[in-house]
Amino acid sequence: MKKENFFNKLFRSNDDISKEEAIAIIDPFYNLFRTEKRDWDKGMDSLRDDWKSYDANNNFRDKEQTREYLKGMFASVPDINVTNLQVQVDGDWICVRSELTGTPSGEFLGEPHTGRSFHIMAVDFNRFDKDGKLAELYHCENWAIAILQLRGQWE
Repeated sequence: MKKENFFNKLFRSNDDISKEEAIAIIDPFYNLFRTEKRDWDKGMDSLRDDWKSYDANNNFRDKEQTREYLKGMFASVPDINVTNLQVQVDGDWICVRSELTGTPSGEFLGEPHTGRSFHIMAVDFNRFDKDGKLAELYHCENWAIAILQLRGQWE
């Protein structure tokens, strides 16, 4: 039996893509958070032109605002890294539970530079379109724990 290709499968209704296919969709974007794999062209090309990144239900950054925000974050935390721990697919949604780590090179989140690192949980809901591009991202990172870690008040 001939195996269906990824894009043909996307056009069928009510079928989930495989975990491997989901990872192929999200990896170019998540690689932006992996210093050794960062490729701005591939990462930004994986996003639709009208992409939105929501950090609250009614607040989002568009594609260009996201690029600028991430450049600033990566300048502040040059060794930032994400490890995706769990990927779940539901229709055109990909949920990712990950760990975000890094050591700020200076003041970060209002905290003075201490040389300490952070490692926090992040949960993302990514919606992709029929072309395999990311359309929306709803994300939540535990920055309060990062602040406590940078202060030396949380392991």
